[in-house]
Amino acid sequence: MSTVADVMTRDILTVARSATLGQVARDLRGRNVGSALVVDEAQAPIGMITERELVDSVAASRNPDAGVAESWMKAEPATIEGSATLTDASALMQLHRVRHLPVTEDGKLVGIVSMRDLLANTL
Repeated sequence: MSTVADVMTRDILTVARSATLGQVARDLRGRNVGSALVVDEAQAPIGMITERELVDSVAASRNPDAGVAESWMKAEPATIEGSATLTDASALMQLHRVRHLPVTEDGKLVGIVSMRDLLANTL
């Protein structure tokens, strides 16, 4: 049976907490991904920002080049161990109502898994 580590993306898009929403959107589009981890000055992850938060910020009439990632990110996102099953990842995504999970091994960030990754590997 496949594990999360087998299907995750290891090349994680990170953005600074001070990145503008416009820059985050351009980074997501440029990498063709749906989420980015927000990191502090020491490059430690402090949150996650997804396409959903970008849509919410625009709907709230924010200027995407004035708002910053830290204001719209989801702080302390749920994470999953790389050794977990795809079923475990799916259940955790449903529980937290998210489509992306940072993946850790021994507490260290090693990747990200998306709903798309799960679907591509379970069909």
